[in-house]
Amino acid sequence: MVRGKNWSKLFVGLFAITATAIGESRGPDSAPPLPTPTGTVIRVSTEGQLQAAVGAMASGTTILIAPGVYRLTSTLNIGNRTLTNVALRGSTNNRNDVVLLGPGMSNRNYGTVPHGVWTGNGVNGVLIANLTISGFYFHPVILNAGTKAPHLYNVRLVDGGEQLLKSNPDDGGRGVDSGVVEYSVFEFTDRSRDHYTNGVDVLGGAGWIIRDNLFRNIAAPQGQLAGPTILMWRGSRDTIVERNTFIDCQREIAFGLAPGTSTTDHWGGVIRNNFIFRRASVQGDAAIGVNDSPNTVVVHNSVLISGTYPNAIEYRFKGTTGALIGNNLTDAAIRARDDATASLIGNETSAAPTMFVAPASGDLHLTRAAFAALPKASAVGATTDWDGDPRAQGATADLGADERSAAR
Repeated sequence: MVRGKNWSKLFVGLFAITATAIGESRGPDSAPPLPTPTGTVIRVSTEGQLQAAVGAMASGTTILIAPGVYRLTSTLNIGNRTLTNVALRGSTNNRNDVVLLGPGMSNRNYGTVPHGVWTGNGVNGVLIANLTISGFYFHPVILNAGTKAPHLYNVRLVDGGEQLLKSNPDDGGRGVDSGVVEYSVFEFTDRSRDHYTNGVDVLGGAGWIIRDNLFRNIAAPQGQLAGPTILMWRGSRDTIVERNTFIDCQREIAFGLAPGTSTTDHWGGVIRNNFIFRRASVQGDAAIGVNDSPNTVVVHNSVLISGTYPNAIEYRFKGTTGALIGNNLTDAAIRARDDATASLIGNETSAAPTMFVAPASGDLHLTRAAFAALPKASAVGATTDWDGDPRAQGATADLGADERSAAR
């Protein structure tokens, strides 16, 4: 069922605030250098020094890791004590220069190294930046209850046995709030160990921002279906997912998964300006799911799923009300399921690969051939596009995540 509303006034306010606050993007390989750390700075160049520095970490400390491969002998535990404003970061701006390595995502003999980095129980403000974390049986990064305002910046999480970034709630369902994940890469070099995986999995978290990242090969072995690449659920709310690129994942973004028992599975939030490409050989499901997630906004996404599933976007369950799905450019249907309701405005579901610059590499910038999208948008949407470039406003804007430049 589709319900019509006058959304124009809402969007003028909503998008002016969030676009200005978030700023411009040039993709996951263009992370601006972080400021020089202040407070206590500890420089390490061996695994032993790294373990000792983490074990002795106090508030206001930044651990700077010299380039190299660090085969961990135990999980780096940042928590179980009161810590404020701490950081674990590589000493260069290249996330490939520092590698934290585990015993392997399929190695059951992981001993004291089940995860790469663990936080929880009293950590308020933790930055993990400029490094790669790879080869852990469970999670490269796990954020447990008691963590506040985690920030992942310019990291690469690869080949974890379960969720690459896991954020857990406490026994009452209260999760980690105000997380920011940006300029990072989440991927499997081939496929996950089995179906039980996600790129980012947040339970009960509020106010997360996931932007300017690359998600690649978040897919299970043949015949299995991986969990959504970004999954915000179990009472999560007010998530922003924008300007990300997804290549060959099986399910890309889900706000909510199934009806909640005492509350909605997700509430509100915005999914906008994302590039999503999936080859025809990748078994999949809906690219974007709004599942028991009222008042959610899904606008200006470009989605090519190459016939792998009938629907590019699904909104589902009767708890999904007041949603808006507008100005998306897809190659498959947008469909309601299980009594969900939303306003559908200005979407185009007949996209083709020729409309985009280089779909197989995730480049869904529009070409001159994209006549169906140029310009055709309704008067709802984002004020900037995937690149952070200003959009034309109202009916002169392009559909999808890219506002085409005159050069293409």
